[in-house]
Amino acid sequence: MLLSNINLFSRFTHRRNDGLNFNRRRKKINFDKLKVVFIFALEVAITVSLAYGVVEAFGKQVECSNASMEPTYQTTDILLINTIVYKLGKPKAGDVIAFKPKSNVNASFSVKRIIATPGDTIYINNGRIYLNDELYKENLDVERIDNPGIAATPITLLDDQYFVLGDNRNSSEDSRYESVGFVSSEDILGKVWAKYPF
Repeated sequence: MLLSNINLFSRFTHRRNDGLNFNRRRKKINFDKLKVVFIFALEVAITVSLAYGVVEAFGKQVECSNASMEPTYQTTDILLINTIVYKLGKPKAGDVIAFKPKSNVNASFSVKRIIATPGDTIYINNGRIYLNDELYKENLDVERIDNPGIAATPITLLDDQYFVLGDNRNSSEDSRYESVGFVSSEDILGKVWAKYPF
């Protein structure tokens, strides 16, 4: 009887030792594996951030919704916009820009070419543009302008005023008309740098 009680006690203590052994070794953390996972996650985060930045800076798209920029851009061309160029510098004459007419946030973006910049004096006479009392030299083959609009008499642009025209001069609603008027830098989305399909 005594012997069987001792066997029972030893079995009970053996089981308890198996279940509650505080002296067991803890698993070691594999820092090499953690390092690999961390580096991979960091690379993914950097790649995603760079891709987002490139798309935001150079991938904004605007559709050329009318014929006002023909033959440079055709109706329905998808234009890619550089949105950071004017954060680093100012718009220049000759740049083709996308902008919101008259700060109208509900309007679609308009695409036109900058002809005159702040401080310039512009007027249109006999179908030709005069900038600071000199004939404006076009880099394009464009028609003579039938309707000079508000530029029939000289206009001197104030600070942050840009005068824009469509390349299709006689089929363009632009700075000659009150509906568009002068463009300010806050209305400019950016500079057109490419069209799609290329």
